[in-house]
Amino acid sequence: MVDEQLDGPPVAVLPDVETGDELDLYFDRYNEGYDETPQSPVTCTALSIETKELTLENALLPGTLRSITLTVPEDDDTANEYWIEHRTEYDEDGERQSVSALLYEADLLGTMTTTGDVGHIDRVVVHREVESESDE
Repeated sequence: MVDEQLDGPPVAVLPDVETGDELDLYFDRYNEGYDETPQSPVTCTALSIETKELTLENALLPGTLRSITLTVPEDDDTANEYWIEHRTEYDEDGERQSVSALLYEADLLGTMTTTGDVGHIDRVVVHREVESESDE
């Protein structure tokens, strides 16, 4: 096995993330209202990836929305789920890409859920094990 690594800003790296990849997320800003302030970097694994087509019927601009569900680190006692979204939109000026903050979902009083952001990510390092031809 060979460890392949991608490293860079989220807008450049997240389109290439695959299920099972391990990600190191580096924060440049934290949400001060979030009770669990993780130490940067936070290591998560991509659990699932969902891509949704955006049209003028369901969004302001056509494009795609790619949501990556991530594992929650053991030291975060608040969140049930982490995810991050990568959006590509098209307008008359061309293509625009953006990335959400690291988002979370948590139980609130055991009966309701709440969502919010953990903080803004400025760098992602993806670790992926790739089978080399010599391993076969």
